[in-house]
Amino acid sequence: MSKIQMELSAEMEDGTTEQVVADQRDIARWEIQPFGCPFAEMQGGNRALLAMRWLAWHALHRMGRTTLGWDAWDGQCVEVMPPDDEGTEDAPPAEEVDPGRPARSASASSRSRGARVKR
Repeated sequence: MSKIQMELSAEMEDGTTEQVVADQRDIARWEIQPFGCPFAEMQGGNRALLAMRWLAWHALHRMGRTTLGWDAWDGQCVEVMPPDDEGTEDAPPAEEVDPGRPARSASASSRSRGARVKR
């Protein structure tokens, strides 16, 4: 069973940083906000920054870690991003993350019963 979880780090005006994990409950609430958009659109860049900020706030609020309403919290939040440990020098090189096309195997994956066509 897969889970949708987004680790977020919110930097506040007072210099504190809040680490939080937003999940499907938060995303579902985002989708029904008047200013929200479906999650698929969010991934394509439509209001992505607003979405990350709202998801961080909603997760913190849901967990009882802030009593501020959205507008007040958003006014105090400087930036929301993935935690610092993502994208560090310890991360595997891009070629290890995205191996590209697999190597051809020695045997064909499917066999056609039709005649071969010369190219």
